[in-house]
Amino acid sequence: MIKRNSFKSLLLATALSVTTVGSVAAAADFTGTVLEGSERYALEGAIVEIRSEGLRTTTDTDGRFRFRGLAAGTYEVNISYVGTKPVTRTITVGEENVSQMFIFGQDDLEEIVVTGLRGSMNSSLNKQRAADNIANYLSADAAGNFPDQNIAEAARRLVGLSMETDQGEGRFVIVRGIDPNLNSTNINGVSLPSPEGDERKVALDVIPSELLETMQVTKSATPDMDGDFIGGNIDVKTISGFDKDKRLIKLKAEGSYNKLQDKLSPKLSATYADQLSEKVAIAASVSWQERKHGADNKEVDGGWKDSDDADNEIGELYPAEMELRDYAVTRERFGAALNIDFRPSDDTNLYLRSLYSSFKDTELRQRTEVKFEDGEFADGADEVGPEIYFLEAKADRDLKDRIETQKIISTVLGGETFLDNWSFEYSVAYAHSEEREPDRLDTDFKSDERVNVGVDISDPLLPFGIFASDADRALFTDPGNYELDSMEYSDNITEDDEWAFKLDVRRDLEIGGNQGYIKFGGKYKTREKNRDNTFLVYEDLGDFTMADFLTDVDYGLDGTQGGIGADNQALRDHYFANVGSFELQEDDTTLGSEALDYTANEDIIAGYLMGSVDVDNLRVVAGVRVEHTDYDATANEVIVGDEFSVTEVAGENSYTDWLPSINLRYDFDGSNAVLRAAYYKSVVRPKIGDMVPSGAIESEDDDGEIIREGELGNPNLDPYRAHNFDLGIEWYPNNDSIVSAGFFHKEIKNFHFDQVFEDTTLNGIEFAEVVQPQNGEDATVTGIELNYQQTLSMLPAPFDGIIVGANYTYTDSEGQYLNGDGDLVDVPLPKTSEHVANGIVGYEKDGFSLRAALSYRSEYLDEVNEGDGDRYVLGRTLLDVTASYEVTENVKIYGEVSNLTNEKWTAVYRTEDGDRMMQYDEFDMTINFGVKAKF
Repeated sequence: MIKRNSFKSLLLATALSVTTVGSVAAAADFTGTVLEGSERYALEGAIVEIRSEGLRTTTDTDGRFRFRGLAAGTYEVNISYVGTKPVTRTITVGEENVSQMFIFGQDDLEEIVVTGLRGSMNSSLNKQRAADNIANYLSADAAGNFPDQNIAEAARRLVGLSMETDQGEGRFVIVRGIDPNLNSTNINGVSLPSPEGDERKVALDVIPSELLETMQVTKSATPDMDGDFIGGNIDVKTISGFDKDKRLIKLKAEGSYNKLQDKLSPKLSATYADQLSEKVAIAASVSWQERKHGADNKEVDGGWKDSDDADNEIGELYPAEMELRDYAVTRERFGAALNIDFRPSDDTNLYLRSLYSSFKDTELRQRTEVKFEDGEFADGADEVGPEIYFLEAKADRDLKDRIETQKIISTVLGGETFLDNWSFEYSVAYAHSEEREPDRLDTDFKSDERVNVGVDISDPLLPFGIFASDADRALFTDPGNYELDSMEYSDNITEDDEWAFKLDVRRDLEIGGNQGYIKFGGKYKTREKNRDNTFLVYEDLGDFTMADFLTDVDYGLDGTQGGIGADNQALRDHYFANVGSFELQEDDTTLGSEALDYTANEDIIAGYLMGSVDVDNLRVVAGVRVEHTDYDATANEVIVGDEFSVTEVAGENSYTDWLPSINLRYDFDGSNAVLRAAYYKSVVRPKIGDMVPSGAIESEDDDGEIIREGELGNPNLDPYRAHNFDLGIEWYPNNDSIVSAGFFHKEIKNFHFDQVFEDTTLNGIEFAEVVQPQNGEDATVTGIELNYQQTLSMLPAPFDGIIVGANYTYTDSEGQYLNGDGDLVDVPLPKTSEHVANGIVGYEKDGFSLRAALSYRSEYLDEVNEGDGDRYVLGRTLLDVTASYEVTENVKIYGEVSNLTNEKWTAVYRTEDGDRMMQYDEFDMTINFGVKAKF
């Protein structure tokens, strides 16, 4: 184990060695700021060069740049920014520091567009062009140009990115088709812990898109970054007062209409940024939304069954159980960001970055379960083709009534200090995330009298229920036939806290006559995650039926449902008034309350050494990072059934990883082309839920022999380790366009999967069957990324306002896992689509803007199943349209339509006889309309 004192000694030794590499005689510093014509917006990503000295830098988020240690003399300064022509200015440096402002649109510099779709494209392209590694960027204006509800939905517009959805909304960002658990997520450079109970992935639907100033998606690491991503690092940056050179006030009011639920929802946001003085700036953003929407859903549980008794024209498969689900969802988002910057001198910048975001998800789910496999085939079932009838099948109806809240808090206090040719960056950060599910109530009603019901499987992707007679329908839809069977009460909380301490030291110098720098530093992160579940299961609830709690349900997918459901408030009143007389079901209560609880601790200490050198047009950034991980956790091993015990168990693990990386960038003279190549090694730690040493075990005494089945965690899991390779070229043919192509390849070690063991002993317990996460064989991901964006300003008016763009990603992945027979099976990596594409066509001119955006994601493997066929999610194409008009210089009205074509979401069992429905959702379109003001 690496001790802290040893790490300090390593940094000291590194610092001493750096001073012997080279030096530059200090004279004076030249600093500058690049702004657009109104002096309101700073231009980040502008490339600033003093070519006679071989010096090159880029402007930061404040539009500022700095050249240090210039000898007295006269220099030509070249500035280039995508969206305008390059410019050259002459400056004179003496013994004192020199500062100058460059304003496009003034001082004979060409005016530049910084707002709207064109301005946001230019901003993103400049940051990408200036980066030393492979990265893509999304600006605040870009996120506002489309009807995106949250940051996850905004991110899918970038090349290589897609999203995982929940209830029709974007939730997790997928980079290059790779599982979101293999991404890392930051807010203002601070890594975010996950509010999810078992996961590392961070749900970005928690954060409103209005809080975004810039999103950076990094696809190749440098040694000064955490080495904990294989897909990408997603860094969401909020606004700073120094980003704007003048006071900025932005207001937004929006209404949203969901066609499926036929309801209106409000949304409000405001942003304020101001430089209170030359030394102090402040920025604040706030956003609130209450969105009412939902889904009509149909699912198959238990797979599709094979029966010789049900021979029909499309095969011998029928759904074991069909579920009809109606969702009514209200999601409330509130987010606030406060950033303060203080510059006590020209050589020191201090800052406070803070963000608070909460997400309240209220969900009522009415479910009807038709259990065909519990019935018997009706006579003649093999003669009616796709219609199969069952006698005395079972039916259940239930209600899920829950409110889930997620919160993310991020605060970082840091700064940067310049001292001659040295710079020091330092920060202390705290992040907190939590998920609460208070007072959840699940109520189940079971049919008292078995029902006769059938299923029409003429369309195996959308089967529907049928009845042989009106009497059968009347019994199935009679609320008095469904007895109150059980009530489950839950009160769950997960909390995740992380502290991080970071120091980076850089020295600018000449290396072999070439400009460059050496950089080294260290970071310490300590994290604690706790999960505490309360789960109470009650039975023997008295002589009540659904008729005592009846309400209407508007469900449009299947007439079998009958339009009946249970009223949530009536059930809550009944539960709290009578819970003292209910009978507690001990086994299920113990499993739900004890087996999921845990406390996990993770400490990571890291150090790195890197350097950069410019050799003519080639820039090399290379180095190595070392990360040491200590992990320990306590949980419960629970056995219920004919045996009963709750035992606290502990587990731990530790490992050290050396993570080399190199990023190469070559700028071609006169062609505006950039060639990039990169390699980095990364380590991604297992999901928390897989590592905790918990156990959920059920036992049964079979004539004196104890039969045990269960699930176990595995604290000895090795982390994912990956070698990542990238090669790409970018061409900027004119002022506001890009054509790029890239190749990537990833070799992933220790691929994780759930393995089923039979007749084995684990943790000293004999099992007939047990499931435990294991490290698998190798996995590979290979792909290409293509991107094109352009404003067709060369066309004659009025066509010079046309904007077009398209990107495409192809991904080929393969992993191996052991199936139930112990054989190695090759499968695509879960969540990985072969094809992801986005396209936009827009028009902006004279205050009017119109945009259409298309997003496509091909099918992907979602889950590997034993026996019933693997679960695949079918491909999906979304079309969104946005229009806006500037009523005045400061006020804009707009309208948006998302999911214009009412694209469905479908998951299937992939069987030898073809695809069969597993899940089908309809969300319908959403229409947004509102007004934006900017002062």
